[in-house]
Amino acid sequence: MSTVAWTAGVVLVLAALSAHYVWPVALGPMARPSRLALATYVACVAGELALINLGSRALTAAGDGELRPALIAAVVGLHFIPFAWAFKERMFFWLGGLVCGLGATGLLAGAMGVAHAAEAAAVLSGLVMLIVITVYARGRFAPAALLGH
Repeated sequence: MSTVAWTAGVVLVLAALSAHYVWPVALGPMARPSRLALATYVACVAGELALINLGSRALTAAGDGELRPALIAAVVGLHFIPFAWAFKERMFFWLGGLVCGLGATGLLAGAMGVAHAAEAAAVLSGLVMLIVITVYARGRFAPAALLGH
């Protein structure tokens, strides 16, 4: 990974931590997750692990093991999307959609022969994840009533 990506990652981690703990904002009332939400969480994590395992095996068998970072990004993003419904938190829709889309793009570009596409997509997915988390921590996904709108 490049120095630029490392630097961006460190800056974004510091931004996310600062947004959460140094300058916190109201994000809405805390609510205990329902049993259905918890079951959704467990099912999504189990599905994520299974898809990564099966996808990794398929890529290796096809001689495309170098595409694994993009596969992982795509599946990690995909597993977040149902959390938007289960936890009634729209941030997960955006987080999952962006990360999954970047991972899928990296998979496709890598399969088409674009050198380092999978690694680049995975790194970019991680940076986007940090951006979404930081934006969330600043209240950008909070209900409008909490923000005085």
